[in-house]
Amino acid sequence: MLVSVSWGLTALASAFLGLRLYCKLNIRRGLWWDDWILIAAWCTIVATNAITTVLVNDFKYGRHDWDLEIYDPVRFIIVIYSRATITITAAVWTKTAFALTLLRLTTGMTKAFVWFIIISMNIAMGFAAMVPWIQCKPLAKGWIMDLPAYSAAMDFTLAILPWTFIWNILLRSKEKIGVVVAMSMGAV
Repeated sequence: MLVSVSWGLTALASAFLGLRLYCKLNIRRGLWWDDWILIAAWCTIVATNAITTVLVNDFKYGRHDWDLEIYDPVRFIIVIYSRATITITAAVWTKTAFALTLLRLTTGMTKAFVWFIIISMNIAMGFAAMVPWIQCKPLAKGWIMDLPAYSAAMDFTLAILPWTFIWNILLRSKEKIGVVVAMSMGAV
């Protein structure tokens, strides 16, 4: 089930990315940094799903710890750490791509705030991606940072931020609502 859900959500993300790229290339606007980072993030998501598939098939990953079949603990740990690093990278790149989109739409202090989010989030999540590889031994003494809460806070901040400036754009009310709802999907 874990593999089906992972690949199903990736197929959905692929459809959205494909439509985005088709629309941009079809109207000959070309791709910008946010698009390239989003493509890289999509590649990391595909890699994460491939690793998840290996974990489920080889180690029965997704079951209770007692039911795992860890016949090669070193390989299992390397695969788990690789998956963690790649998953964190995918998450931060998707947020960064959206924040770069917001940079093109903001000015002044809002733009500076978006830059702060991009820089601080990439630094914090970069450390989180390295933690599995550089943690202390024994594992109980490893450096643990409360990044999931910070990452979630940035999701909500980036989801709410478009509401602050979209209302000032000359669009019909229906279009404004559609735009802010679409741009706020990161909160989901």
